[in-house]
Amino acid sequence: MLPSPDRALDHATTAVCASLILFRCSYRLLLRCNIHSSCHRTWHADDAYMAFAIVPLIARTVCISLSFVLNPSQTFGLATETDAAASGMSVAELQENYITSHKLLIPGRISYLLFLWCLKLCLMNFYSRFVDVFRWGKKAAAALWWTIVITFFVILIPTLAECRPMNLYWDPDPQGLHTCHRALGNLVTMAVFNIITDIALIVFPFPILRYSTLTGRQKIQLGILFSIGFVIVAITILRLPMIFSQSVSQQARSTWASIEIMCACIVANTAFYFTLLRDVQRGHDLRPSTTDRTQDDLYLQRVQSTTTHSHSRDLENGGPLVVQVSQQFIAYESRKK
Repeated sequence: MLPSPDRALDHATTAVCASLILFRCSYRLLLRCNIHSSCHRTWHADDAYMAFAIVPLIARTVCISLSFVLNPSQTFGLATETDAAASGMSVAELQENYITSHKLLIPGRISYLLFLWCLKLCLMNFYSRFVDVFRWGKKAAAALWWTIVITFFVILIPTLAECRPMNLYWDPDPQGLHTCHRALGNLVTMAVFNIITDIALIVFPFPILRYSTLTGRQKIQLGILFSIGFVIVAITILRLPMIFSQSVSQQARSTWASIEIMCACIVANTAFYFTLLRDVQRGHDLRPSTTDRTQDDLYLQRVQSTTTHSHSRDLENGGPLVVQVSQQFIAYESRKK
């Protein structure tokens, strides 16, 4: 039996996102640069977050798909003999399928949350390599990391505790007496903190543009790279009224979740694939020969810098930019003194 269009979207989303993640991780792990030792193809913490994200991605798809297989209409009504006969099973078996389908929604929602928050940590770690040349950079990165982690657990509370006792999440409710199984708390809480953390991630790297010596065009490119997260903010804002307009149906929630997952994965991987495109265009030759070329390679190179620290630090995806920012920042501070 062919899946419904909504479930086909779930599967297509998982396939695309898994392909993006697996290719990125394989590129980091398997390919090596033979031109010079300071190549950008280095495994970082953000790649680890991205690699781990594939686990909740697949888990969410499995849970949601099985839930709709067992209970296509996501009804909380009682199984009838007519429905059981049409399904080729007993009433008790069909009712058990209904209950199991609702139970699967809980790990499905947690997996959805974990996937998005892994991508946030991935982006935060990537941006931190730009801002930690500032005195406030490491503190800001740590504060943002803890904000992302804490909001994850804050969202987890209504996800698990909205129904008391917990069996109300899956027990039959033909009269509609219990609204907690609609999981409105999870929906709204996650949307609010999703917007807040996304905006924080967008704002986080922008101060580097003040101290960089890049051209106006290159600053615009970086600004677009940093601002692409507004796509996720827009989707989050849009999905709430759309879901409410469809009576908070699970079908609508799953569809919009798949759309958000797809866009979030693309946003989180934009910098990497832009880097890869530039790498391919250069024939994997990252050796800077001119000032312009060095600036053009700001996404590609990894350099060792002692500008702001006594020890060497490997910087990737923006090395020359970080050095430029560091130098300009020190000059700016010196003028203030």
